[in-house]
Amino acid sequence: MHLLKTMLLLALPVSLAMAEGLPPPSVDEVVAKIRPDRPRLFINQDMLPGLRDYANGTAKSYLSALLRKVDGYQPSTELEFRPEYVRIDDEGRMVFIRNRGNQNACEYGVKTDGGFPANECALAWLITGKEEYRVKAIAYLRLLVKFVQLSDHSRIMPNWYNYSRICGLAAYDWLYDTLTPDERREILLPLLQHIKHMQKPGYLRNSGGADAGYYGEPTLRWYGGLVGYKAGVDDVLAEELLRPGYEHYVTVMKRRDEVSGGKGLLISITVGYSLGAYPWASYNFLHSLQSACAIDGRQHWIHMRDYANYFNWMSILGADGRFYEFGWGDANHSSNIIGTGLMYTHLAQAIHFYGQDFPEQAKITQAIMAVLPGDQRINTGSFPFTPFLLTGFDANAVIDNPDAVINDGRLGEFFPSYGLTNVRSGFRADATYASFKAGAKYDGHQHYDENSFIIYKHGFQALDTGTRDDVEHHLAYYPQTVAHNSVLIRMADEPLARHWYPANAPKITAPLTSDGGQDARRKAVNLGFDQSPYHVVSGGDATLCYSDKKCREAVRQFVYLAPDCFVVYDRVSSVAPDQQKVWLWHSQNEPTALAPELFQASSGQGAMAVRTLLPIAAKHEVIGGPGKEYWTNGRNWEIFDQEKRFAKPENQYGRYRLEVSPAADGEKTRFLHLLQVGLAPIQKLAQARLIQTETQDGIEVTCPESQRRYQLFFNRDGLIGGHIRAWDAAGQSILDQPLLADREPIAR
Repeated sequence: MHLLKTMLLLALPVSLAMAEGLPPPSVDEVVAKIRPDRPRLFINQDMLPGLRDYANGTAKSYLSALLRKVDGYQPSTELEFRPEYVRIDDEGRMVFIRNRGNQNACEYGVKTDGGFPANECALAWLITGKEEYRVKAIAYLRLLVKFVQLSDHSRIMPNWYNYSRICGLAAYDWLYDTLTPDERREILLPLLQHIKHMQKPGYLRNSGGADAGYYGEPTLRWYGGLVGYKAGVDDVLAEELLRPGYEHYVTVMKRRDEVSGGKGLLISITVGYSLGAYPWASYNFLHSLQSACAIDGRQHWIHMRDYANYFNWMSILGADGRFYEFGWGDANHSSNIIGTGLMYTHLAQAIHFYGQDFPEQAKITQAIMAVLPGDQRINTGSFPFTPFLLTGFDANAVIDNPDAVINDGRLGEFFPSYGLTNVRSGFRADATYASFKAGAKYDGHQHYDENSFIIYKHGFQALDTGTRDDVEHHLAYYPQTVAHNSVLIRMADEPLARHWYPANAPKITAPLTSDGGQDARRKAVNLGFDQSPYHVVSGGDATLCYSDKKCREAVRQFVYLAPDCFVVYDRVSSVAPDQQKVWLWHSQNEPTALAPELFQASSGQGAMAVRTLLPIAAKHEVIGGPGKEYWTNGRNWEIFDQEKRFAKPENQYGRYRLEVSPAADGEKTRFLHLLQVGLAPIQKLAQARLIQTETQDGIEVTCPESQRRYQLFFNRDGLIGGHIRAWDAAGQSILDQPLLADREPIAR
């Protein structure tokens, strides 16, 4: 059967074979296919005539900008330092006198490390043949060598991102045939030795692998090995880097395909990463395989094919025309605006590689590109050669009615790898957007936030709060469950859950304990996903994410009733009756009580009302405001430069939370809440009442905007499940079905 399947795959048209995902070639096959001539990294001899024509035609504006830049370069013979940050000691080591970021890197202490300008000058020479550009490129490569040698000698990592060193390797490869044997050795050998050293240097480095952006040290083995392979410099060392470099890259690409699952999710739901630097590793690998080995990587890895779908559903369209993110994981929350400067480039690359063979994916990609804000161009800051490689992308292509393509009628999208359900009433500035996380199988920049939700309507009405910075807040509050719209189970003297802490942050001396939060990730189970034209439902069993000393059950069912209402039902059971169960809602501004069980808070032009139906006679406590914005464990964990940051009206750090808890102790608590969003203040609140049977808790609600009436029931104990019924404004039945398939709760 395996042989038959392989034969059938080989007989398919390329597009269908690509959709299947063929096994990648072995490292021996790859090594055997490496071109003997130069250049080979990103550009080869076969590509050069077309590349030059393309640069002087379609990409003329990029060429003009490149030449203006390199004409102004005046390379020095020695590294130029930034005295405001570093000094060089008597032994020639770089010493930081002032921190510039979360961790020290040698690039912060120099005006240039040489890598980027070397690449730009070498590229200009490849296209124009001007000798002055070649001379400048060699001078900058010599600077790059001095830079990595200084880095190794100082025992400080060179860069967090390896981009300038990849660019330097490519520049060397492009100039290879013009260098003497002595020049080849002088430049390449220190670079190869540096790459080997940085795999295990014994001090801080970016070691990110398959679950990260792959822009650190491991990646360089592939590019250094390709450039050094049979270069006559140190062929043994080059192959020592090349073989594990390729095999590790294959592991990374396979993991990216797994995480995407055909939905385009790229490693992490923290979009500052997945919509920022993460795509480069995938695209550059595809480019380099093709140029150096004539291997079409699209037949083996397809995660970037669906990338536009991910951007589509992770984006919120603001009234200002900009795109906003939900704020999951290690997001800054300074404004929650998505930086779209790289998105045009990433989407253009998706079309270049996959557009011809996958027209439906290309269509949504073009639609997203059509609505991106600002003057969009291919990015040349990270990899200057990129605009000249994308010959499969037509910047002048026009798609009819992009809004209709984006607004495809669905209310929700589900990303199984993170148990992420995103919903919206449309892709408009006045639409409702929400995201619910339950059952993450991966851990890229994630927090202790299972069974948490984020809601946006004319502003963020339920926020993911706090921010990453260099103070205690980063560890004691920001990643912990108390900072998210989830559930706490409080237990005295519980250890604080572990999280990364910036290298340059001060040592924490204050005692740290958990405030009822989760202590494990990747242990929640998603309960499923379903949608109709009227609702979306998902849920999670996060029992195993809490300590077994306090939690017997932590189950949440999350239902969106389009366009503006949500029903949230929680089954929470503690080990001891006095372990307080707390339901959390975080807001930017202070919630006010409209009734004992009803609160409303506003943000931006919108507002959200939260009504508690269970537990009966619940306690409500508003925590926050000046001096208590991030209150937990008896103190406020302020963010860095808090007064200045709060002065910016666009900040989305959050300042208040509503805690809902049962009036009396008990092992079992059932929370049932109705959430409603709208313009502030909400003029017409939904009519709702609690409905119960012997085995189920439920709600009957009429949503004002749609005038649809719903009845939702949830199993109180035993199997997790429920039922939904709905009637339109005329009283006609439009929905009558289980919420999700019944399933056993996690046994503990």
